[in-house]
Amino acid sequence: MAAPSERGKVKGVLFLVLTTVLWGTSFSFIKLSVEEISGFSYTFYRGLFSILILSILLIAKHVRQGIDVESFVKGVYTGIAYMLGLLLQGLGTRFVTPSTSAFITGLNTVHVHLYAGLLARKYGLTHATSLILALTGLYILTSPQNSGGLGELLVFIGSISWAAQIILVSKYSNANMLEYLYGMFTPTLFLGPYVFIVEHGGELSLNTILYLAYLAVACSLGATYFQVKGQKYVSASSAAIIFLLEPVFALIFSLLMGLEALLTYKLVGGGLIVLATYITTIGELRENARGRHA
Repeated sequence: MAAPSERGKVKGVLFLVLTTVLWGTSFSFIKLSVEEISGFSYTFYRGLFSILILSILLIAKHVRQGIDVESFVKGVYTGIAYMLGLLLQGLGTRFVTPSTSAFITGLNTVHVHLYAGLLARKYGLTHATSLILALTGLYILTSPQNSGGLGELLVFIGSISWAAQIILVSKYSNANMLEYLYGMFTPTLFLGPYVFIVEHGGELSLNTILYLAYLAVACSLGATYFQVKGQKYVSASSAAIIFLLEPVFALIFSLLMGLEALLTYKLVGGGLIVLATYITTIGELRENARGRHA
């Protein structure tokens, strides 16, 4: 596959930033959802709503031109990591503060960079510098408490799943989008028997249905679509750095909604993450330029 153009790199970064904007809006709706239903029900219904929407599109495509089964299977592989990340994050956040959950989840960046450096052997000074800046900024921004219990462990394991999802999206980013997304959300349906047998369906209220519908449309379908599009042009290591903008956008939306006060440490932490994203973007463009002149 030919190396992405400079324009492609910029477009990829913009797609990934848009992904983090959508993810950043999700926190309040996730919190409102899991206050009424369990993490299992939350994960199942969020995936189910996404599948129902995609089913309409997939049927229409099947009538016109058939279905790419290989892309669906690739989506299922990615979806196992996605489902585990979503579930473990939801279960763990019940026992820890949101800021602690955000910081530990952000460690998926470390996992991706370890993979790139130790296994894929695709790493450099730019990635290392941006990683240090981003993690420092994330720690300052979220000010996590260190209690070291079950919640932290669950969210940490979930962060490994999120890292696997990022790596797999980079690997399969050239798959047919519709089948890939359908496959990615399919594993969440595996939780259905538990939700209906043990939790008796989760007893959804109208408000919870609305929260889950938004999360499915904007934060699952919309965000994942832009993630897959963006990672066609941007490496997994750089994407992981950009995704650390998520708590920055979460803070911005929280400020706009009047849920938090603007404090100096939040400005400093968010600024470091933005700087890390800038360094990563410049590094991607320079690497692309070297590739063209090699």
